Amino acid sequence: MKLYHFAISFVIIAITSIIINDVRTDHLKTVWSDREKIDRYLDTAIDDAVTKLVEIGQNNQIIINKEKAVESFSASLYSSFGILSDKDKQEELDRYLPVIAVTTEDGYYTYAYFEYEGEDGHSYVTRRWTEKLPYYREDNDFIYGFTLGENITLFDKNGLLASGDKQTVYQLNYQDMKIKFPAYFAARNRPENPFLLDPDKFELIRKETIQSLIEQSMAYYTSHHNKIASEYGITYNFVLPPIKDEEWLPYLDAPGFFVIFQGYPYGAGEVYNRFASSGAKVTKDKVYYLEQEKWYLIYHRSGCDHRKEDGILFDNQPYLSVEECVRQGAYGCPVCCQNDIHAPEYDPFDKFSGREK
Repeated sequence: MKLYHFAISFVIIAITSIIINDVRTDHLKTVWSDREKIDRYLDTAIDDAVTKLVEIGQNNQIIINKEKAVESFSASLYSSFGILSDKDKQEELDRYLPVIAVTTEDGYYTYAYFEYEGEDGHSYVTRRWTEKLPYYREDNDFIYGFTLGENITLFDKNGLLASGDKQTVYQLNYQDMKIKFPAYFAARNRPENPFLLDPDKFELIRKETIQSLIEQSMAYYTSHHNKIASEYGITYNFVLPPIKDEEWLPYLDAPGFFVIFQGYPYGAGEVYNRFASSGAKVTKDKVYYLEQEKWYLIYHRSGCDHRKEDGILFDNQPYLSVEECVRQGAYGCPVCCQNDIHAPEYDPFDKFSGREK
């Protein structure tokens, strides 16, 4: 074989290799693009869900509307996938969402698929909410019921706190434990409960407890979904994906929305697999109310002791940000909003401040 024959063969091999690499690169780009697109769809849907999750009712009561949150989530996802008016496609997409969890102040709900037997004796599948499950932890002496904040429910199994043998349930802020039960914490032979006296340890235990319980529930319903999915011809093995702490921890202080989207086919043989989470932006301590003074308005955080004290509430509407209050011409309360702009005449500790005497 002459030299130019080798050269031609080399060029052909090189060109073939380049074409194959280009095809592979284009395929990877397409897969990555499709993956990013679904990520955006899911992020948008979960953000839409949390905007409907929390409502502010009368007397500053926070209402969790998990049904509206799921409706908003689903409508957003259907719209992104272009199936808003296609019921069959919607049901098909839903089968790749094995479980959703919603957290409330003192417990959480899961939304999953369940089988039941109808009156005709046949088996059917429905999607529904579980009962609310508490954030609990237990040791030899206590059952701890945690919340998304500092309040706890404490079941004293052995009557240790009141120096008796009566089982008692207490509901209180954990930081008041040492004040309310000094004898128990001063006793040399008391069981060790260091997290009740240490804010950092309390937060660690609280979040670990909530995260672990929700993760266990979601793992169970994700695994259980394999039986449901198989009846619809889905062969994917549903299992809870690894979840990083940063996907949990930011959303354990306020109501949150957590979802598994798994097994959805896209591209050439690819499947989508992701845990997504988001938290509501509205909590009780972030809501503001306006108080009418002599010629100006004062905005207070909802828990401020000086809100409505000897004053007149401007209206019953909760304001969700300082910016909304300022647009009403209101000044900040120097007690609960110390870093904001204050009215020069207003003294929250003087009941006649800023009013006609």
